[in-house]
Amino acid sequence: MKKIKEQAKAKNLFFEEVVNSITQDVNERAVKMIADRFGFKRSKIKTLGEIGGNYGITRERVRQIVKEAVNKVKRKAQQDPLFKKAEEKIKFTLKEKRGIIPKKDLIKELSSHKDEDNFINFVLHCSEEFDLAGDEVEMKDAVVHQQFDFDFWKEIKEGAKKILRSSEKTLGSEEFFSEFNKLCSDLDKEDFFSFMSVSREIEKGVFEKWGMAHWKDITPKGVREKAYLIIKETKEPLHFRDVARLIDEYKLSKRITHPQTVHNELIKDERFVLVGRGTYALKEWGYNKGTVKEVIEDILKNSRQPLHQEEIVEKVLSVRNVKRTTIIINLNNFFQRMDKQKYSVKKVS
Repeated sequence: MKKIKEQAKAKNLFFEEVVNSITQDVNERAVKMIADRFGFKRSKIKTLGEIGGNYGITRERVRQIVKEAVNKVKRKAQQDPLFKKAEEKIKFTLKEKRGIIPKKDLIKELSSHKDEDNFINFVLHCSEEFDLAGDEVEMKDAVVHQQFDFDFWKEIKEGAKKILRSSEKTLGSEEFFSEFNKLCSDLDKEDFFSFMSVSREIEKGVFEKWGMAHWKDITPKGVREKAYLIIKETKEPLHFRDVARLIDEYKLSKRITHPQTVHNELIKDERFVLVGRGTYALKEWGYNKGTVKEVIEDILKNSRQPLHQEEIVEKVLSVRNVKRTTIIINLNNFFQRMDKQKYSVKKVS
């Protein structure tokens, strides 16, 4: 234990020191089992069966040993000055977050190193000052004050859901809170977003907009949906290589996104229009599929009268990312040139 304490001080891992302090009266085997069960110094938490296999005892016996040891630690913790200091740190952070915060966010704010994360989790487990909340449907794993009003939280969350469903689109933070404030003025902005941060049903996407967690703009599934979100939010045509890069930059995929995969998916989807060499725009922006020749033909047919070269070039460039010379070559090769640099569709003889 002495060596562990020295290492903790060397890394300045405060919460590891706290755990060392409150477990110092527990026998060494039980401490090792607690360390395995809570994942100290590792990300993987061992099961009761795995721990029992290491000591040649049943998983039920491991459960009993760990439970008895943790109960002893909890009693010791209530009188431990270092543990009380840790609780004050947690209280301060929780107060800043209006009494509720996702557990992973609290750990992230308090942790000085990834090795410290599970020590913080153990301190939370031993404290009587806070409650650990959360379920599979409404609330993420969260840390709350014991007096936290869950009914009020649900009321706020349901009101926020109603706003999003009525808008049928994602909302920026300012707009989201502004709409909520029309329904309820009893909550300030910071309280509102602290409440939203623990909801499983409402999420903030990578483009800092809020929506229902299952919406494609919040949690896009597959390359096509991710590409659509990237191009839509970038608000300009993008090369498929840039789309792949941005998918990774915004961490929309756990794996590296391959540009050719993006290209293949964009080609197959009618929502995307190839507007230049490898560059795609959204059809909903007014872009239509077709070659430069076909685009010019549509422009002239819709005009119903000859158009000046510069006007045609401008119209084509608004829907295609091509060189000016490419447009002029197409004009001269496939269309009827009139007086004063005007063009019309060639008449079929």
